Amino acid sequence: MENSSSSANSFNDGYTQMENPICRCRKVTTMAKSWTDENPGRKFYKCDTHGFLCWADKEKPFGWQKISLLEARDQIRQQKEQLKELNESLRACNDKDLNGADSGMMNLEMFEKIAEEKRKLEIEAMASKEKEKLLRQFIVISWGGFIVVTAMILTMAKK
Repeated sequence: MENSSSSANSFNDGYTQMENPICRCRKVTTMAKSWTDENPGRKFYKCDTHGFLCWADKEKPFGWQKISLLEARDQIRQQKEQLKELNESLRACNDKDLNGADSGMMNLEMFEKIAEEKRKLEIEAMASKEKEKLLRQFIVISWGGFIVVTAMILTMAKK
């Protein structure tokens, strides 16, 4: 029982978050998240003046985890762009002068269609964020399991 708690503690030690470090300009840094192709989802500390200071986590994402995070990032960006386009078209519809009952009905139908599509895209975006959150939790748990199994194998090998 004691070994399992020490294994859990060693797992948590790798992921504990330190206090935000101080930059060379003596300002407290803030934590941010990288979405570059090289470091998707990786947390780092940044200074408002000097930018990047250091990584908050010790290991870079790689393999299928990195690919999944990049795919999720690209999908979120695409959905944000679609929402932006829909909002612009809604604004354009609102700005147009409605002349006559027929064009008013057509514009109203178009407005309702666009509003419905916007609502659906917002729901999709929320679902994507939830999927991303679950994927991140799975990654952390899988790393924890990997570390525990590796520690057990090393312990058995020493005996």
